[in-house]
Amino acid sequence: MDSIATNPDQPRRDFDKAELTALTESIERYGLLEPIGVKPLPNGLYQLAYGERRLRAVRALSQPTVTAVVLDADAPADEIALVENLLRSDLSPFETADGFARIMETRGWSQGDISKHFGIAKSEVSRTLKILDLPARIREEYLQVQVPMKVLRDIAGLKDDTAQTAAWERAKRTYAGAQFEPGEGTKAPKTKARRSSEDPAEIAHSTLPKRIARSVLTTRDALVSLRTEPTGKPLADTDRTMLREMRDAIDALLVDEPIG
Repeated sequence: MDSIATNPDQPRRDFDKAELTALTESIERYGLLEPIGVKPLPNGLYQLAYGERRLRAVRALSQPTVTAVVLDADAPADEIALVENLLRSDLSPFETADGFARIMETRGWSQGDISKHFGIAKSEVSRTLKILDLPARIREEYLQVQVPMKVLRDIAGLKDDTAQTAAWERAKRTYAGAQFEPGEGTKAPKTKARRSSEDPAEIAHSTLPKRIARSVLTTRDALVSLRTEPTGKPLADTDRTMLREMRDAIDALLVDEPIG
């Protein structure tokens, strides 16, 4: 455990204490079902590539060792960490935008490069990056008022700070379902109360925590989409590693039922 250094390019900056506690209790009960990923460093230590929450949970249990997949030394840890978190839907809008911006700066990539590499529409990349230009106050308050990504993108598309701040104030009051149309300016947003009954049937009947169930459903849909609409590119070694780990984790969960 002491030989693993944290990943300075970890895109996720905020870790929910309740979720981390739940993960720690799960690992204590069932063990670590999904290994972390590390890459060797020249000094003989290892740098975390992905799985920081799992590593934190194992450390909280004071376990002397942790199961890990050792990646090639030249594996792009920043890309791997970002992809894993995007697949899990673990990142906040600002963390996603920060991750894109960091890779663009360090690699000299364009928005088009990000779009092609991560399989995300270029317009979506552009609108996501635009939220980094929002007033600092909005980013600070987002930690307490987590509105949907769409709302942040549309606020960022407004003409100036005054309009953005006014829209943000409305969003804070109606964040449980506020929907802004592009270019709305200072008009009142369309709102719709969000109820748990609006979740898909798979989530409504799931015994998993809602947030986890939604992530599982999102990942499933993404994988189905990859099969029905292939990218035309062969899977990279890191892709195969991540998919195998996901498969192993799913198999382990199904074997270890019940999981609650």
